[in-house]
Amino acid sequence: MSFLAKREALAARNMRRFDWLPVWLVAPAGLLMTGLLIYPIVQGILLSFFDTRILNYARGKFIGLANYERLFVDPYFWNAVRVTFIYGAASMACTYLLGLGFALLLNRNFPGRGLIRTLFILPWAIPEVVAVLIFVWMLDAQFGVINYALVSVGLIREPLAWLANRDLALPALVLVTSWQQFPLAMLILLAGLQTIPKEEYEAAMVDGANAWSRFIHVTMPGLRAVNVVLVLLLILNSFRRVTMIYAMTGGGPARATETLSILTYNTAFDYQRIGYAAAIGTALLVILLVFSLIYYIALLRQRDTQ
Repeated sequence: MSFLAKREALAARNMRRFDWLPVWLVAPAGLLMTGLLIYPIVQGILLSFFDTRILNYARGKFIGLANYERLFVDPYFWNAVRVTFIYGAASMACTYLLGLGFALLLNRNFPGRGLIRTLFILPWAIPEVVAVLIFVWMLDAQFGVINYALVSVGLIREPLAWLANRDLALPALVLVTSWQQFPLAMLILLAGLQTIPKEEYEAAMVDGANAWSRFIHVTMPGLRAVNVVLVLLLILNSFRRVTMIYAMTGGGPARATETLSILTYNTAFDYQRIGYAAAIGTALLVILLVFSLIYYIALLRQRDTQ
């Protein structure tokens, strides 16, 4: 056998041999992620089959699907489902529109763009609790600056109790959420805008397309891949948000802002029904998985039709 044939045979044998080194290098991180993520999820699902309370956590009684049967007849659960979807859709839409508008602005060249970009990131850098405390004072019915400004310009006649009014609490929560997370959407969309070739805009201008036509036929198709990730990320963040809602309204008034995450927390720690809270959390997990799967399939079909 010639030298070249031997080298080719050795190379073919090496290719057939599985390299375990990457597996051993990734194994510690994989085990850590399994312990921190998979185990709590499995433990929570198992806990949902027991009638467990805080005082008898170690002596929980197995009740099978009783907790899930209660979900279907629990009006508070269905109210939380409705509030969760309204809050998720509204905050996602407002956050996306704000992020897109500021991303289009910062994608232009003008003096001080770097400074303005840094200032726009500040709401995202502020901890959620700090942002909530700021807005709680701003939305205060007696001393809030927002009521003062609206009364001064004549939009309202008297101060509004934003966080104590059932009809205003959820819009106020959406406002704070959109303000706090629009910088994330802005950065992601700005990165997507900078990947669109300038030649496409130049070609559209040569064809006589105006600014709106360029936005519809060049900008938005160029952001399709970014939009996939961003929209799903914003919705998932809204569905699982706890800190901001709990610190701002606690789910009130009259459960007007009680999402599934807040209902899970209140059921577990206020009403001390750990097993039923685990069932609510499992239902939320299933909703997120189903939503993500439907969204992913719809995007694949849209990609196949193009």
